[in-house]
Amino acid sequence: MMNKSWRKTTALWSAIMLGVTALSACSSAVNEEASNNASQPQAVEAAAEAMKAGKYEEPLKINIVRQMTTDVKFRAGEDINNNPHVQWAKDTFNIDLNYLWTADSSAIDTKIRLILSANEDLPDIIQYRGSQDVIDALIDSGKFADVGDLFDKYAGDAYKAAMAEDETVWYPYVRDGKRYAIPILDYSNNNDTVLWIRDDWMKKLNLKAPQTIEEMEKMMEQFTNADPDGNGKKDTVGLAVGLKNGMNTWGLADADFLFGAYGAMPGQWNLDAATGKLAYGSIAPEVKTVLAKLKEWMEKGYIHKEAGLHDEGKAAELFSSGKAGIVAAPYWAGGWPLPAVKEVDKNADYSAYPLPAGPDGKIGRSKSGTGNGVILINKDFKHPEAFFMYANLLYEQQGNPQPGSPFEHGFKEGYDFMLQDGQPVWDADKFPADKPLMNVEKYTLLFDGARIPSLVMKTMSDLAGGKEPATAFEQKQFREPDKNVNAGAVNYSQREYALPNLYIGSPTKTYKKRWDFLNKSEKETFNKIIYGGSPIDSFDTFVTQWKASAGDTITEEVNEWYAAVQK
Repeated sequence: MMNKSWRKTTALWSAIMLGVTALSACSSAVNEEASNNASQPQAVEAAAEAMKAGKYEEPLKINIVRQMTTDVKFRAGEDINNNPHVQWAKDTFNIDLNYLWTADSSAIDTKIRLILSANEDLPDIIQYRGSQDVIDALIDSGKFADVGDLFDKYAGDAYKAAMAEDETVWYPYVRDGKRYAIPILDYSNNNDTVLWIRDDWMKKLNLKAPQTIEEMEKMMEQFTNADPDGNGKKDTVGLAVGLKNGMNTWGLADADFLFGAYGAMPGQWNLDAATGKLAYGSIAPEVKTVLAKLKEWMEKGYIHKEAGLHDEGKAAELFSSGKAGIVAAPYWAGGWPLPAVKEVDKNADYSAYPLPAGPDGKIGRSKSGTGNGVILINKDFKHPEAFFMYANLLYEQQGNPQPGSPFEHGFKEGYDFMLQDGQPVWDADKFPADKPLMNVEKYTLLFDGARIPSLVMKTMSDLAGGKEPATAFEQKQFREPDKNVNAGAVNYSQREYALPNLYIGSPTKTYKKRWDFLNKSEKETFNKIIYGGSPIDSFDTFVTQWKASAGDTITEEVNEWYAAVQK
């Protein structure tokens, strides 16, 4: 229980761990800040005078606007302004978190645009997880601070270390070398694909997990033609894959691993090692080879004849319904949706395996992003250091809480954990009906609490390797289905093969005008090739037309952006 003695201890530790750093930063930066930030001439001096022992002497109100996601729930009588997290911020820092208004994902964009167009006063902090267009509008309003300088001055070591795991996370918010929004971090590699295979089918057909695409093709032939489900019908396919939304989507029933095996990654912007510039992956010569391979698999029945009409969920259903033996999907698919296969075949079993290598030994997949939202700070807010004191403490003590941390088991006993016989309990069904389990971390300014990008996959790798869970974070991950933990370890073992989309900025001028046309042309061309409606050489025609139809111009604009954000 977070009692008064704990709060006093926390305040003391805040002084030692955070307050001293913040105060010294304030003192050393007063003159520089006063001269360089005309909109906040007294900000640092005020911060130094207002804090004592890591806590504000007088209550500090922070006015906030927040996007509310569907996973944020409250107990009866509580809301975003009245909950244990708000009380914690008050007790720890004497900060009053004051949410002026909140809106769900469908309404917040309109509300933000309205207050910008009306030139209304803006809150001290905007907590947003949505459209890049809206973030651009907020930044372009000129009403928000250069948070890059603030981050460099006030962020603690743990916070900076987490952010440094993927410095590209800042790129969408860079303007003229300055950073205008703080990325909210998420766990990395979360949607990266591994290969899920029916173990019982492999055993029945005396097969081993494929290490190469060639070996995988032999497995798909058996899964398609050797009646692996034993029903006497030719009604199974080797690979469940959804091509409706593109060759490389968000992970579930994806085809990215096949392209990666040939050194390509369509649907994203990749670094061309020869030129050092970004190139659009869908026009790479290797894509032609993979399209020919998919055409061959379609002809042989290795993939479903309606793969071009299947989105990610529909394609995954093939595996879940017992009609496909292989699917590329994230580590978490072992908990959903793949277990549904046991409802149609109680003897079904499956596991995650590493992605196979191509003919030249290449392995590749698309890398899911690390950023998941932003914090924007009003340039007229006199105490921007308050956000960093808050975030620093979460990153030092809550992101990966060690034994003895006040966050060791969660934010508040009785809310996001219980203790029974001295042991933490996080199971929702063990909480009283009138006091259900609440994810207090969802109430934070960071949306999900402090997330250290590499932590989940690294933890799962350690646990799958036999490490006994020693921290609450490890214990929580250990509670995941065994298949998820093992899949996380497989995922972590192949992290070096993940290729990020390096163009994550705002749509360029030409991109806005022409991308829909180019994207439609790409999908139509690729599907016609795979279905045999167009010859494989139509890919070359597509590339020529893509470049002439503003593709080359977009490439130039993308590289101008890439060069600018790297300065």
